[in-house]
Amino acid sequence: MTPHTTTSPVSRFLDSHLRRDAQARELSVARFMAGLSGASVVVAAALGPSLGWGLTQALMGLSAVLCAWYMMLWRVLRSGVFHPAVPWINVAIEVSIPAVVLAFDLRYQGPIYALTAPTLVIWPTLITLATLRSNPRLALAAGLLVAAEYLGIYFAFVRPLLPEEALITLTPIFIATRAFFFVAAGVFTAILARHFLQLTRGALSALREQEVMGKYVLHERIGAGGMAEVYRATYCPEGGFQKAVALKRILPAFTDNEEFVTLFRHEAELCSSLNHPNIVQVFDLGRHGGTYFLAMEFVDGLPLSSLAKGLGRKPLPLAAATYLTAELASALDYLHRRTGPDGQPLNLVHRDVNPPNVLVSRFGDVKLSDFGIARGAARAQLTLAGSVRGKLGYMAPEQSMGRPFDGRADLFALGLTLYEALTGRRALHAATEELLLRAAVDQQVEPPSRLNPEVPPALDAVVMRLLEKDPAHRTATGAELRAQLLALEGVAAPFPHGQPLLAQAARDALEHSRRVAAAQDVADNVPPSRRITARA
Repeated sequence: MTPHTTTSPVSRFLDSHLRRDAQARELSVARFMAGLSGASVVVAAALGPSLGWGLTQALMGLSAVLCAWYMMLWRVLRSGVFHPAVPWINVAIEVSIPAVVLAFDLRYQGPIYALTAPTLVIWPTLITLATLRSNPRLALAAGLLVAAEYLGIYFAFVRPLLPEEALITLTPIFIATRAFFFVAAGVFTAILARHFLQLTRGALSALREQEVMGKYVLHERIGAGGMAEVYRATYCPEGGFQKAVALKRILPAFTDNEEFVTLFRHEAELCSSLNHPNIVQVFDLGRHGGTYFLAMEFVDGLPLSSLAKGLGRKPLPLAAATYLTAELASALDYLHRRTGPDGQPLNLVHRDVNPPNVLVSRFGDVKLSDFGIARGAARAQLTLAGSVRGKLGYMAPEQSMGRPFDGRADLFALGLTLYEALTGRRALHAATEELLLRAAVDQQVEPPSRLNPEVPPALDAVVMRLLEKDPAHRTATGAELRAQLLALEGVAAPFPHGQPLLAQAARDALEHSRRVAAAQDVADNVPPSRRITARA
């Protein structure tokens, strides 16, 4: 594909931004036009003695119809429904209003008044207002439509009624000249709109050259934590290919936090050395604008925690839950068995396995992410009890108490995650953080079948063995856990139905999230594009 036929990422981003903003723009236009049309009913009534009641009633009727149309459109747009044809319909209606008024003037006041009425002055203004839609074709179409309406009404209805010695300004040559200027106004407006878009693209391109070395274009924010945020982004070096990535960057307030920056860099270093289909891959680490960023594999889906929320905290289908766990077991087995360049075991422990760090794609792919606090088991033991790292409510007893632990702590956390997927409820809960820290030691967890009768005894046994408080009695490796899950039969078997069921659950949750976000945007009257950071 040649450069002449390839649309630049900046152009695609701007076009997408304008499309997303179209609904909010038309919502504002509908609200304004509804109010203006309602006020016009009152104004027309007040001018009745001067205009004559026939023309007054016609104008009041037109204003009432327009008010009803724009009120209906405003309600439809507020409900979240939008079609790309709406701007075209609105522009056609707006620029046709003077034509209808001209027809009324002709009917009630005669041809000379119709062609000299002050309402015709607003026609070029309405053409120019089409620029607000940021679409040159709309502006050009508005000018052509006005000219066609004007000429059509003149030659079909006005000219036969004119006296033989009509004013020279009402002759066909002058009318055609006026129509030409209507078209010229449309052309001028189209040029203005195109010039505005070119200036905007140029500004974005110039900004792109100065930011993130021209390699990444940021889109919407897809996640945020206490110290970092994640954006969907496009990797597009100049003259190179394009690739969707997730860009994680430290929030500006924490760029001077040496401990967090160290963890961030460690995550990049560790993940760049891992290569497994169930582990999020890291491509790049950089520093820009005073903060660090991490370019990672983009998973077109959502975290398991968001999936559960989108499904109303209902249990996943059994096969979907066991398939998800089997995939994570494979990832943990790979991580725990990882060796260094010298062939010696690294004894890596993730230490933060929990639903927010499990990503599920709309195709049912499962990825383990967030290796910021992952460590070799020996180094992990250096963590003091007063600064235990991990997510409260998802830590093994030995981890939460600051005792020595190994990869079996990750399997305990995976057991808690599986329990939540099967029941829709967290296994460990407490009123305070201190109690939640000790929950794995103090609380007895009931088998998941107590909350979900569909869970068979064999799956109950798998979960409860993962949740053994004594690591010596717990499932020892991810490979062992995967083998136990693959041995399940019936509706709990992870294959062949687990991945399709998980994919469907992810798509349902994504659709629910989209509807909630759209409803919130409409309620706040804030277009989604206003919440999108174009570049970072």
